[in-house]
Amino acid sequence: MVSILLAAYNGERYLPPQLDSLEAQARHLPELRILWQDDGSADGTAALLRQRTAPDSIWQPGTQQGQHLGAAGNFLSLMAQDDAAYTLLCDQDDVWQPDKAARCMNAMRSLEAQYGTDTPLLVHHDCRLIDADGQLLHDSFFRHQGWDGSANTLPRLLVQNNVTGCTLMVNAPLRNLVTAHAKAEAIFMHDWFIALTAAAFGRIAFISDPLVGYRQHGANVMGASRHGLIRRGMSALTAPGRARERIALTFRQARTLRDTYGEALPDEARAVIDGYLAIQRLPKLQRAAALRRGGYLMQSRITRLGQAIFT
Repeated sequence: MVSILLAAYNGERYLPPQLDSLEAQARHLPELRILWQDDGSADGTAALLRQRTAPDSIWQPGTQQGQHLGAAGNFLSLMAQDDAAYTLLCDQDDVWQPDKAARCMNAMRSLEAQYGTDTPLLVHHDCRLIDADGQLLHDSFFRHQGWDGSANTLPRLLVQNNVTGCTLMVNAPLRNLVTAHAKAEAIFMHDWFIALTAAAFGRIAFISDPLVGYRQHGANVMGASRHGLIRRGMSALTAPGRARERIALTFRQARTLRDTYGEALPDEARAVIDGYLAIQRLPKLQRAAALRRGGYLMQSRITRLGQAIFT
C-alpha cells in the first residue's frame, strides 16, 4: 500500500486540478489511497474533499478534521494515522505528473535494494514553478534556488534544506521514526525535519526530473524565492539582520534535532550535530574554517559566501 497524505486549508480555488492529478496516480500504482485532512477551512475545501470520499473510493478522511493544527501539525497528524509501506506528502495547490508516485516508488525500491527495507529512507525530486494560473515560471525549482541535488548528507542539510514537502516519499521506518518523536510546535517546518531525520538515521535519493507543478500564488506557507540567486545574494548584503537570522535558524533546528532524538541518534549523526552546534561558540574568525572542515556547506558559491560572512 502507498499513501498520499493531503493536508488542506482554505484551498478551494486550486484544489480541483490537484485532486484530478492525484487520482491519475492510481493508474500507475493500483494499491494507492489518499488520506486527507482539512485544517479548519473557512471555504469549500472540506466539501470538495468529501465529494471524492466514499466507502469504495481511494479517498479517506483523517480523524482530526477541522482542528487547525497548522501545516506541520496537520502533516504529522496524518503521518501518525498512516500505516502504509510508503508515504508521499501532498500540498493542496500543486499539480502532479501522472507518474510522480510511481517514479518515487521506483527510486525507493532502488534505495531498499542498496540499504535494506528496515533503513529509514527518503526520495525527493525537482519540480517546475507555476503561477496562480498554472503558467510556467521556471522549469526547475532547484536551478532557480541554486540548490544541489547531491547535498543530501546531514552536514549539508543542517545548514540548508533542499527537500520540499510536496516532492518527498518516505518509507514506513522513516515515517514511524518521525511520528514517534517529532512535536509540531518544536520544529520549523516538517519537510526539513523529516529530511534531517532521514540523513541522520538513513539515506536520501534525489530524482532530477521535475515531477510536480509547484504553484506560487502569494499564500504559500513556504515557497520559492521571488528573485534569482544573485539578486538574493545582494539583498543579503543590504539586509544583514535577515541573513543572520537565517543562519541562527539552522542552529536552532540542529538543537531541536539533537533534543528530539537524544540518545537514539546514531553516534556519527550525534557527532555531526554537536560539531555544528559548537561552531556557534567559536570566535568569529574561526567559524568559516570550522564550517569547511565539518562539511557544513550551503549549496551554491553565493550562499556559501553569505554563510562565511554571517555565521
